Amino acid sequence: MSRIVLSAIFGFLLMVGQAAAQDLVVIASSASAIKAGQMVKSGVALDVPAGANVTLVSQSGKTIMLKGPFSGVPGGGGGGDKSLVSSLSKLLSASGSKSASLGAMRSGIAKEPDNPWAVDIGRSGTHCVPAGGPVTLWRGDAAKASSIKVKNMTAGAKAEVAWPAGARTLDWPAQAGVADNNTYLLRLKGKKSATKVVLHLVPDDLPSAPHKAVWMADKGCTKQAKHLLSALN
Repeated sequence: MSRIVLSAIFGFLLMVGQAAAQDLVVIASSASAIKAGQMVKSGVALDVPAGANVTLVSQSGKTIMLKGPFSGVPGGGGGGDKSLVSSLSKLLSASGSKSASLGAMRSGIAKEPDNPWAVDIGRSGTHCVPAGGPVTLWRGDAAKASSIKVKNMTAGAKAEVAWPAGARTLDWPAQAGVADNNTYLLRLKGKKSATKVVLHLVPDDLPSAPHKAVWMADKGCTKQAKHLLSALN
């Protein structure tokens, strides 16, 4: 085979490799020199020391897990959109990134739900839930039996359901309805104040959890978005 032909084949393979290469973003790392939110350009090598783990996401939303010792260029496949990794980098680089204390408990009271989709009745503000359901209510203190009133301020529907002792979660009452951009008041029996939440329904057709996290952050569900990403580790 002539040198010209070999050169042409090599050039073609190089172009294919460049087209397939993707930028990556670190979503979790136990390596001190590699930080969550760090962008990794296509073709750039990473050094992960022994005992450390690094999780990355590619432009297509693929999750790549590296276990040290590792030294080389992490593969990410082809396709995708650079805006995904840049948006994830921005989300994870912001202050107050998700810690590893999910579900931590003190005196029997959990600080945060384990499920990133749960509606925390102790936190007012925007909550994102899957469009296809189910929708779950969550409370940190489940020691006592109680009941909760859910009022849809947008549509006027309301419901009251019992919440058994020992149960941290409860199905969202169907009578109150679940609709995008609707405002709800949640009041646990015996509490003086209600929690005001706005629900956003995350589309089912988003291709991956990282895509959903970016969508959620754009709607103001930043805490849930980071929680969803932490579940990929």
